[in-house]
Amino acid sequence: MTDQPALTDESRRRYLKAIGTAGLTAGLAGCSGGGGSETENTGGGGGDDSSGGDTSGGDDSGEDYEPIGNFPPEGNSVSIGFNGPTSGALGPDGQDQEKGFDLAVKHLNEGGGLVDYWDRLSGDGIMGYQIEPTKADTAGSADTAQDNIDRMIQRDNIQFWTGGMSSTVTMAMQNVAQREKVPFMGGNSTSAGISGENCSRYYFHPTFHAEIIGMAMGEAAPSVLGEDRSLFHIYMDYSYGQSNRDAARKYLTEQGPWEDAGGAAIAEGETDHSSQIQALEDSGADTLYFSSFGNFAASGLAQLRDAGLTDDIDVIIPHVSAFTLDPLGADAEGVLGMEPWNPNADNEASQVFVESYQEEYDETPNQSSLHTYESMMVYAAAVEEAGTFHPPTVVRTLEEFEWSLAWGDSSYRACDHQVERPWYMVQGVGDDRAEELGIRTEIVETTDPLVYECSEFPATNCAMGDNEYGDE
Repeated sequence: MTDQPALTDESRRRYLKAIGTAGLTAGLAGCSGGGGSETENTGGGGGDDSSGGDTSGGDDSGEDYEPIGNFPPEGNSVSIGFNGPTSGALGPDGQDQEKGFDLAVKHLNEGGGLVDYWDRLSGDGIMGYQIEPTKADTAGSADTAQDNIDRMIQRDNIQFWTGGMSSTVTMAMQNVAQREKVPFMGGNSTSAGISGENCSRYYFHPTFHAEIIGMAMGEAAPSVLGEDRSLFHIYMDYSYGQSNRDAARKYLTEQGPWEDAGGAAIAEGETDHSSQIQALEDSGADTLYFSSFGNFAASGLAQLRDAGLTDDIDVIIPHVSAFTLDPLGADAEGVLGMEPWNPNADNEASQVFVESYQEEYDETPNQSSLHTYESMMVYAAAVEEAGTFHPPTVVRTLEEFEWSLAWGDSSYRACDHQVERPWYMVQGVGDDRAEELGIRTEIVETTDPLVYECSEFPATNCAMGDNEYGDE
């Protein structure tokens, strides 16, 4: 069992409670109506938390803080939401996110996995409150995601939620989190705007984004592929693809040794990449930066293979996943990309998670499973540290939080709520190696905790001070 030193002393906690007592009451926005979310009640009572209080099971009945968002919780349980793409093009990764969420709820309520590993957590819920999960499918749609979350906030009284893949979906949910004063940690979304111009006091970004991927690629890719390279971009023509294209150009060509050979955009919804592949061939480039993801990337890679280009051109996918490469089978061998986590990471906590996940699901977890799982662990530990579910106090705690679990040594920055932690450059592997590893990707290099300064782009576009805690 491991533990991290306490990040805040008792005098700071009393200070935060004093702020909360003087806070303003924040109202909830109106219901959006309609159905679509699936509530799962794990049951259970609040237990005998040593902090005392009323029948709510904890010490945050409202005596120390004014109501805000969905605080204070009622009864002996708290509702926590999952809102991810379990159908559609991003469905396989969303389904992995859901599995990680379900396992986190089980472990937080009953013990097991990283809850037993980390003595900031009890295995008796959060602060003695059992977790009641509520889940919904975004299908990759920003509008659907917002409707789902409105229902979860209004009907289910969620205290926190996680999930999401598409950058546009995550950015839409960031706005809801800020408006409703309900904390949110996303999934694997990688637009730089998430921690830039769209930053939110109530959103914490637990993964990398385009700028960090570009920095990591700028360090690692030339050492792996060589410095004499010509780089062509095929990219989705919206925030995700554009920000990854721009970061790759910045760190690999403008500030790096490679030559920029141009690019071709993929219109939203476009699935036939023949024109982009022809432009790649015409460019004479020997390296492709393919800013696509999920089923879209898998389909695009298959088209590149069918065109006979994967034998002659090295392919980089900025945010790669095993799911993206699985459809290619042995043809995925050699495809490079960045992963926020890999199940073969040399990390004791990673192996604890992998073993508990395999015991539950009889399969090797993907990065998406860990994102929701560890986000749940971190939120729960922050609540325990704060001694309350009071949203402004939990947010302030997270802004100074440090931990070391499967993600490695990690912390959130107050300036933009971007996580700092290690990242992994990986490559696709052939069938024999995939069977040996249990996954289609293999680690090539591991970075130190890597992120730009708060005085640099995109953090300079984050006006965090304009986003209120709500109890000022």
